[in-house]
Amino acid sequence: MNVLINIGNTHTQVGMEESGTPHLLATYSTPEIINGECIPLLEETKVEWHALASSVVPKATHALQKRYGKQMLFLTADDFPTLDLSLMDTSTLGIDRICNAAAALAAVGHVPVAVFDFGTCIASAVIDSRNRLLGGVIAPGRRLLRFALHEHTAQLPNIPLQAERPEAIGNNTLKAMVAGTDLGILGTARFLVEETRKALNAPHCTVF
Repeated sequence: MNVLINIGNTHTQVGMEESGTPHLLATYSTPEIINGECIPLLEETKVEWHALASSVVPKATHALQKRYGKQMLFLTADDFPTLDLSLMDTSTLGIDRICNAAAALAAVGHVPVAVFDFGTCIASAVIDSRNRLLGGVIAPGRRLLRFALHEHTAQLPNIPLQAERPEAIGNNTLKAMVAGTDLGILGTARFLVEETRKALNAPHCTVF
């Protein structure tokens, strides 16, 4: 079984590749993966498996390398020869952004192209018309914005995420916080896409 693992700061996703198409099998809390030093799905399976893993969490990487050894290959920048990374400091470049760039390039088959990932952080990866990864942005995501409001004020609570789009004018503190963080994220996303296309001088650049 060919397993694909994406280890982010908040969640760890485990999938399986079938005929070149990935299928999500399970999602775990990354802190739980670190504490348990294993991935439950892999512990339970009775079939032989090998995994490709993308990780931005060193503690999780160390724990899983120790447990699974060569069964689990952790991707590095060297595993993406089709990407020109000559403009980047790959020692500080997150493998998640490299994977996103490679996936976007494979999906459209042409450049320029950009991809925005909305997880714990908003992170983008931008490839120019010469197939060079230029970099992108890193900004706080919805959960981090909520936590910052709670952590750095006296009375604002740490509110959970929700799926519904909020009204622009909240008639109480909680609704106002949700409006500010969630609509703020939408505005941030639109502006960053617009500025990315301007910087590339490519108003019709494909954006994932």
